Amino acid sequence: MVMEHFRDVEFMNFRATCKHCYLAAPLRRPQMSSPWLLVLRKNHDIISLIDPMCGDEYVVKTPRELLHSQCSIICSRYGWLLMLNNRGHIHELVFCNPFTGKIRKLPSAKPCSFGSLCFSAPPTSPDCIVVGFTTHGPYHVYIHFMSREPPSWRRYRWDDYGNDPHSDLFPTFSGRSIYALCNNGRVDAFSFSDRGKGDYSLKVVKVEAPTRPRANFYLSKCDQHLLLVIVGEYGGESVEVFKLNDSTKEWEKINDLGKHMIYISETSCICLDAKSPQMGNKIYFPRYHKNDTKAKSPQTGNNIYFPRLLDNSNTKIVFYSLETRRYHTFDDKNIQESCADLLGMSQPCNPHTWIE
Repeated sequence: MVMEHFRDVEFMNFRATCKHCYLAAPLRRPQMSSPWLLVLRKNHDIISLIDPMCGDEYVVKTPRELLHSQCSIICSRYGWLLMLNNRGHIHELVFCNPFTGKIRKLPSAKPCSFGSLCFSAPPTSPDCIVVGFTTHGPYHVYIHFMSREPPSWRRYRWDDYGNDPHSDLFPTFSGRSIYALCNNGRVDAFSFSDRGKGDYSLKVVKVEAPTRPRANFYLSKCDQHLLLVIVGEYGGESVEVFKLNDSTKEWEKINDLGKHMIYISETSCICLDAKSPQMGNKIYFPRYHKNDTKAKSPQTGNNIYFPRLLDNSNTKIVFYSLETRRYHTFDDKNIQESCADLLGMSQPCNPHTWIE
């Protein structure tokens, strides 16, 4: 009866207390109330997961297929990582589920070099589509349907930028279009039309974004709307959120996310419904405060998940509140700390992202 009321963190702490609790509590995957910060710990062969609410850190073993290789995270969604696995001269795209250890390989797309990719559904779904954008002209968009045989990429060329340096960041599915941030601050909408027999045509529509010098842009889908988040480049001193008007194709500034929450990193921008009221109307960053309080050393109990603070300090994830217009941290469910920018905050130096 007691265990039924535990949150994910409380359950894992209870299970790690002693052998009797370990045997009494059947192993279950933590039910995350929000995305967690995932960090690839180099030279440790482990993956860290940090709860943004209480700062507790758990680890899972790195899947065997990814050991002793240099992996980078391209994007994250639906509990899966899309990664580039580098083994010497071998470079391959793989899906990785860090909770189950499952790996799904993608076909080679040589000789192209992807600057960004996105996928529409979990790779186990028959509806999963992977879309990649090249980084050098002439520019191409590549599409891979996970359920189709034989595995292959379809290539579409578009010459809007000639051979000028260009990149498409944070590609996001919205309806039948894929929106991506251009390096010049504009948003491109890529529409694919089925002409029958598996043949698709590509149409590109440009949507101008608000002009903000010295700022970082992030793109995400919220319900049926597209959101643009602009964060001041130096310390995040300013944070703005815009919603795309589907009729006028203009960006409208909003001052409240309501029940939604946004998670931002260099490889992902995720907008979800908040499972608890205190989580909503906030933007979470892969930055944190660190306390000097020494962490206890719990018994691990099993070899899948266990509480562990790798540097013996408490980690507090930083978020921006659209209500207070300031940065804060959580102390469990209570909001603490308050600062005007991100200056002085720490962030993981290893590859990291938010994962559902």
